[in-house]
Amino acid sequence: MLPVHVAVAVIQDAAGRVLLTRRAEDVHQGGLWEFPGGKVENGESLSQALHREIREELGIEVSAHQPLIDLTYHYPDKSVRLDVHRILRYSGDPTGLEGQPLEWVLPENLHQYAMPAADRPICTALKLPPRYLITGPDPAIPGQFLRRLEASLLRGVRLVQLRARRLGQVEYSMLATDALALCQQYGAKLLCNCPVELAVELNADGVHLSGSQLAELSERPLTHDKWVAASCHDTEELQQAMAIDVDFCVLSPVLPTTSHPNAVPMGWGKFSQIVAMANIPVYALGGLGPNHVEVALENGGQGIAAISALWADENSIE
Repeated sequence: MLPVHVAVAVIQDAAGRVLLTRRAEDVHQGGLWEFPGGKVENGESLSQALHREIREELGIEVSAHQPLIDLTYHYPDKSVRLDVHRILRYSGDPTGLEGQPLEWVLPENLHQYAMPAADRPICTALKLPPRYLITGPDPAIPGQFLRRLEASLLRGVRLVQLRARRLGQVEYSMLATDALALCQQYGAKLLCNCPVELAVELNADGVHLSGSQLAELSERPLTHDKWVAASCHDTEELQQAMAIDVDFCVLSPVLPTTSHPNAVPMGWGKFSQIVAMANIPVYALGGLGPNHVEVALENGGQGIAAISALWADENSIE
């Protein structure tokens, strides 16, 4: 049986709070809180369904929207495909026209609300920024490395992977401790690309798993109050990432890259095909810069991950 195609809207107010509605008790997943939306009817486009459902449910008119995540979830009794769009502009004040209660909730507090299992990846996507910085070359001068990190944070980076594979554990730990403090100062999250045990010891915001680490794991290595990300290069690795319940992954290489000149890029078409199988947010990586964020979104991605394009240039450091 084909999944029920559902148009889902993420509506945020000026304070960044997200609108939730509560399902009626007598329907599937009744009594739970959810993002507003409804079934895409035969002959409707996603955009048409989104406009109609939000008008009928909330009495507002959508004027602009943008893809956030597209996922399929299988319940024991039915399957749903949630085609989720972020509402960029709308007119009117949301009202529960069907008698449904409404709540405005900050993304970091969504876990306090009982929601359908299918909505969990949406909550994750809402907490993730569109740019994921992978730090540059291993530091010969840690002070300069940290200054470049701070310059990147000043430019708005809020999610960082600390990747310094040639450093010994002691040197990596010292660098990670300073980098974590710096990220906390700017309200950014730091994921360590290192052994899981070391990330725990450092009390990092999470861990980024390499392909080899991912292959060796049979379950999620950290609790859900920490981020778990993974590097993927094909469908099999993506399936393994989802099997161990990672929060998000990076898929590469999308375009040609100078750091891996012999790697064959998959292109946006293949990226889109692989992401269509994902039930987690996926960042595009490889030859990409900030100007590719919109392209990544249109192809189902969370945004872009990058090293050189997001890592502040030495000349920008005073």
